[in-house]
Amino acid sequence: MPRRVWIALAGALGVAAVLVGVAINSIAEHPDTTAVIPTATAGIATSTPPTGGPCTGLSGPTVTDTVGDTHSLTGVIAAFEHAYYRQRSAEAALRLVASEAGLTAEGLAAGIASIPTGTTHCVAITPIAEGTADVHLVEQHPNGERIDYLQLINVGHNPDGVVITNIQKRG
Repeated sequence: MPRRVWIALAGALGVAAVLVGVAINSIAEHPDTTAVIPTATAGIATSTPPTGGPCTGLSGPTVTDTVGDTHSLTGVIAAFEHAYYRQRSAEAALRLVASEAGLTAEGLAAGIASIPTGTTHCVAITPIAEGTADVHLVEQHPNGERIDYLQLINVGHNPDGVVITNIQKRG
């Protein structure tokens, strides 16, 4: 082979080696950024939040307007809001609250009475620590008026399960 062919071939191989090196370096500097699948949170987390109405625009690990339970942080918050807005029952809501929260049946009943009948709600619950959640509550009145509440809610345990120990307004 003529010398010029060898030089051209060596040059082409050199360029190819540089391109392979650049590609390897690029991969090494930018590791695979595959999304991490979150682990399930205790409670009533929904994979598909309710659509429309007061749930519109809410996001978080749990977005719900369901009944809830007393087995978890998210469950007791959902249960409290359900008792307050759907059942419109101060007694049912108060059963989900520890005495140290300072809520009374009279105060809860007055709050419920101030909300128009037919009001719907939705709550987005984001646990931020054991026993504490960041809460975005939406109250939607029958006339379409929407009121958003931002809260920090703490829970504890009693013989009946998980109970709310504090509700604090945020923002």
